[in-house]
Amino acid sequence: MNLSILLALALLLFGTEGYSQTICFENYQEKIVASSRKALATAKTDKERDSLRFAPSDELKRLVGCAMPDFTAQDVQGRPLSKQALNGKVVVMNFWFIGCKPCLAELPALNDLVEQYKGQEVAFVAFGTDSKQRIVDDFLVKQPFEFQHVADGKRYADTFLATAAGFPLTLVFDQQGVLQYVHSGGYIDERAKTAIYQQVSPVVARLLKK
Repeated sequence: MNLSILLALALLLFGTEGYSQTICFENYQEKIVASSRKALATAKTDKERDSLRFAPSDELKRLVGCAMPDFTAQDVQGRPLSKQALNGKVVVMNFWFIGCKPCLAELPALNDLVEQYKGQEVAFVAFGTDSKQRIVDDFLVKQPFEFQHVADGKRYADTFLATAAGFPLTLVFDQQGVLQYVHSGGYIDERAKTAIYQQVSPVVARLLKK
């Protein structure tokens, strides 16, 4: 990609002012996703298109420092869940669906996280886009997934940008609801059994010491 295209993309994505404090969950779709799609539509070569196609997921790291969006939900056991209810805890969120192979491959690593921080001020919440019946009756009876589960979670996947960035998406918020870690995508080979644990566990441990 030549310099003029890079500069044009930078203006589309970032504007002319500082970036780090101007993009958060509420305007990511407009400032990153829509701008990336616009640049993708006008790209003239496969190389340019390839460099733009993954911009929304690549730019997720820019969200670190943003506040957790307000939300209210009900888990599959009927218990209420909200941003306010999670205040004061480290929060690990995972966005997934049953047909997502990388989502399923990393479940052992996610369960290891729950086991390591059991009894500590850490909340583990999984937003699945499948129905409650599929998650509870068809999936969880066969496959352990030790998070607190919210079903029919597409609107939450939209709000927290999993739909834009790709599944699985893992977010870690601190005790004040500020995003400290973000990662989208995953593996489907042996690496999946440990990768997300190795990435997230040090973040959680550091936040618990604050």
